[in-house]
Amino acid sequence: MIKINLLPPELQRAASLPKLVFYTLSASVVSVMLVGIAGVWIWIDTGNMKNNLENRRAEVASIEAQASQLDRINEDIAYYKEREKAIIQIKTRRILWGPKLDQLVALTPDDIWITRFEMDTLDPGEYRWEAGKRQNGGQLNLTCYSEGTDPSSFTRFRSSLSEDKRLFAGMIDISALPDHFFGDFLGFSPHAWSLVEGKDGGEDRLQSTIQIDLKPLYESPKDPAAGAKGKG
Repeated sequence: MIKINLLPPELQRAASLPKLVFYTLSASVVSVMLVGIAGVWIWIDTGNMKNNLENRRAEVASIEAQASQLDRINEDIAYYKEREKAIIQIKTRRILWGPKLDQLVALTPDDIWITRFEMDTLDPGEYRWEAGKRQNGGQLNLTCYSEGTDPSSFTRFRSSLSEDKRLFAGMIDISALPDHFFGDFLGFSPHAWSLVEGKDGGEDRLQSTIQIDLKPLYESPKDPAAGAKGKG
């Protein structure tokens, strides 16, 4: 079928103008609708993303709180483990002074008497672990007097206190000998004495303070420098 438009060109353009306007308006409406739909979609998606972000932040805050609580629990566990270790060390290394005093009485010669017995133990913070140096756990100080002025009395007394320490030195740990008086000690201070003149015609005597170094009651840290720094 053949259609022939017999209208003049001016009328043909005028007749086609409404169609162009219709198509243009239609395209504009469709474009606006598409933009509106895209905007609504972006708004919805943005809201979902914000909600997801808030949920993630809440989860992160909850995890951080749990991690902080776990850190505190681990710190408490480490603290109580250190306390338990210290208690075990003190319990296993404690000195049974009852048997010790009985042994001291038995080992004291008849010509020596003790007027002062003083035990000074070190607290953990007073330890200074240094490489190449011996750390003691305190001192036992005995203030003694002898009958007469013969210093060999103190020499025999010191020897009886140390018992067979010289025989076992470097061979076994004498702390493994529970009945050994010297088992909890490291050694004596240098031997020294002074003369005490008798009054009103009394007999002269010798006075000596015997200092015995106690073995450490706590274990040495792996790094002496770190141990010294931490306890300063």
